[in-house]
Formats: sequence, C-alpha cells, structure tokens
Amino acid sequence: MSAIHLTAQLRQLLERGYSIEDVRNLVAAPHDILEQAIREHRLQERSRRHDRLIQGQADFAMRLGRPR
Repeated sequence: MSAIHLTAQLRQLLERGYSIEDVRNLVAAPHDILEQAIREHRLQERSRRHDRLIQGQADFAMRLGRPR
C-alpha cells in the first residue's frame, strides 16, 4: 500500500469522527505517515474554521447593508 493511499485512509478515519488518539492506537502504520495524516487533518480543520468565520462575517456585513 502506498504512503499516499494510507494517508488518505487515515484522514478518512479522522474525518469520520475517530479521535487522533484512536487512530494512533488502532492503526498499525509507520509513524511518519500517521503524523502526516494528522497534520493534514488539522490543517483542513483549521481551514474550515477560518472559512466559517469569514462566511459569518460576510453574512453579518450583508445584513447590515440591507434596507429596512
């Protein structure tokens, strides 16, 4: 199994709700591949939170500009 395929599978587990500790304890994978998947997952989550924040700010700004 390639490292890219294994990383994708690990990220899928994390996206399905498994905790990082669960994945570390349940999956037999090389440490570096496991940590790469965790880093990618964290970056994705951070990006999603940032996108939601920006969207919320944009929605608020749009509501301020509506005529009453």
